Amino acid sequence: MTNLQTIKSSRDFQLAKKGLFVRSQSFLLQAYRSEEKLIRVGYTVSKQNGNAIIRNKIKRRLRSLAREILSVKGKLNWNYVIIGKKNALNEDFINLKQEFQIALKNIHRKI
Repeated sequence: MTNLQTIKSSRDFQLAKKGLFVRSQSFLLQAYRSEEKLIRVGYTVSKQNGNAIIRNKIKRRLRSLAREILSVKGKLNWNYVIIGKKNALNEDFINLKQEFQIALKNIHRKI
């Protein structure tokens, strides 16, 4: 089980945009390799998804998801960005976990 660090710099988010990605019903998962021996995760939810309260609820669910799955199945030297969609708020958490595991598997299959 690995500790996750949070991506905060705009530069890292821009790098993720140029990396690999997988679309899902509830989120978009972007990933790219880095030099650091860490697993880093960034979260973003656009204003199109609703007001601040709704966006924060979506981010909270995504953080919980990443903590459960990426800490176990994430790969070292990889940075991940999860872009939340409206569906992430209404989707059952078990289904969300399955969706995330499939997306993670697909992103590493593209290597």
